[in-house]
Amino acid sequence: MSGLRDRLARHLKPGKPADKAAAAPEAGAEQRQAELTPKQAQQGAAEGGGLAACPLSESATEPAVDSAAGPAREPAAWPAVAGNAPAGGHGYAGHAASGSPGDARPGSGQEGEPAAAAAPAPAHPEAAAWAKLGAELYEFPAGSFVRRVCTYPMDAYHGRYRLDALHEHVREFGAFHPEAEPVDAEGLLFFDTETTGLGVGAGNVAFLVGIGYYEAGRFVVEQLFIRHPAEERAMLAYLEEKMERFTHIVSYNGRTFDWPILQNRFILNRMRPDIDRLLHLDLLHPSRSLWKHSMPSVRLGKVEEAQLGYAREDDVSGAFAPELYVLYLAEGKTDVLRGVFVHNERDIVSLAALSALITRYLADEEPLEPKSPGDLFRLGQWLLKMNRLPSAEKILELGFSRLQEQGEEGHTVSADLLLRYAAYYKKAGVRDRAVELWTRLIRQAGSAAAAPVEAYIELAMHYEHGCKDYALALELSREALDVLRQRRRLLRRSEKAADEERRIAHRIERLQRKLRDCGKSVSERKASAKAAIPSKPPGQARSAKPSGKPRPAYAADSLFDVSRNPG
Repeated sequence: MSGLRDRLARHLKPGKPADKAAAAPEAGAEQRQAELTPKQAQQGAAEGGGLAACPLSESATEPAVDSAAGPAREPAAWPAVAGNAPAGGHGYAGHAASGSPGDARPGSGQEGEPAAAAAPAPAHPEAAAWAKLGAELYEFPAGSFVRRVCTYPMDAYHGRYRLDALHEHVREFGAFHPEAEPVDAEGLLFFDTETTGLGVGAGNVAFLVGIGYYEAGRFVVEQLFIRHPAEERAMLAYLEEKMERFTHIVSYNGRTFDWPILQNRFILNRMRPDIDRLLHLDLLHPSRSLWKHSMPSVRLGKVEEAQLGYAREDDVSGAFAPELYVLYLAEGKTDVLRGVFVHNERDIVSLAALSALITRYLADEEPLEPKSPGDLFRLGQWLLKMNRLPSAEKILELGFSRLQEQGEEGHTVSADLLLRYAAYYKKAGVRDRAVELWTRLIRQAGSAAAAPVEAYIELAMHYEHGCKDYALALELSREALDVLRQRRRLLRRSEKAADEERRIAHRIERLQRKLRDCGKSVSERKASAKAAIPSKPPGQARSAKPSGKPRPAYAADSLFDVSRNPG
């Protein structure tokens, strides 16, 4: 396993070496730290801004890294545990994870009270090792597994958003499932998994299931871990019981990945829970609609940094979770899993904050000042899709105003964005604005060859059918044909371009015919139109176009000899 450890060590980010003063803990610090309640410890870790991670015990160690790099750096917002420091070095102090009041064990102390001074030694030999990660061996009627519980106060911040911000507009989630009952914050189950692979086949196992929910005025994160496959059924039985009170699942790409894997595991364990009743809120889909074109990636870590204002430090990528789990199975050391637990916990908390942001968009409560015309257009289009018409029209109007401001300042806007705005106004029947945007596209291109063909075609259609200005429409059509032919010289010949060229040529012929007819009288136009119709040989019956329906038999048909009365 040394090769696997070395490969993982290269991808973990070692921090800066701590100075000597910070390396040696202050005298009496451990005694004062032991007097803190879990709630006080968590609040103290969060001082200075940011949301603290569910704390871990100070005796824990990080996954092995190159000892020459020194101890790992403690993130400002997420307290780390002791690093794998060189000989004589010291790690960073953390605290035991805070469990829910109902999970308190005899001798552990209730919430708000210090733990008992003399606690009995753990009965299970692995209990102390899991306690370093703030976890415990949880006994359930169906068996045992590892459980880690973290609680956060409602006024805690994750980036720019408080954890209770979702409560204000949670009913806006009803736009995803309009036929369902109103959504309640206590009915949402935030869900994320860490699996043994990246596929969705039967062999992929969720070795860590993280869930989050609102309960009793706080946000709770539970993490369920299996040490070996024999514990999977007990973990699934506990999860099935836990999901009974919820109505919605909130995930990030869970509809495609996490949820199908969980359903497979239930089936393979011969369990049939009633989980199909849960409505799914997959936040990946609105994230793609809103930010796919303005961000290099819509991975949850990138979205939370750009949209929530929260940047992870020293995060272990979820892609390394399977390898770290294999390393744990081979060596049995729990310290290699610390980064996996923290990564999963951050994902769950980010889902709650991202839900607050999306519901604020649906409620038209999110500030729009720093947003670009492109972001506003995508937001408006998404709101149209979610049937929020007044909000969508207001946001698109704001986006158009900013487009005009940029035009007056001489800024060049992407052709694709201008075409999208023009298509929206054309569909909405506001053709004046669409014409303004198409004209701006041609002007800002600098040369005819650089302008998009779509702008020429749309303007030609407008002047032909809307204004009856056939001369201008003909000129625009000819320019469109020239642009298309110039581009075909540079690019390989394609059937699509050839079809477009034929359509433009047909448009030019029609416009030329209309211009010739403009100077003729009505009788001359009718004669020209009649002459354009190909004549039929005499005596040939007019062929009826197949209608797709059988011709009804009329009683009067027998009175006529169709062969004697052609046409």
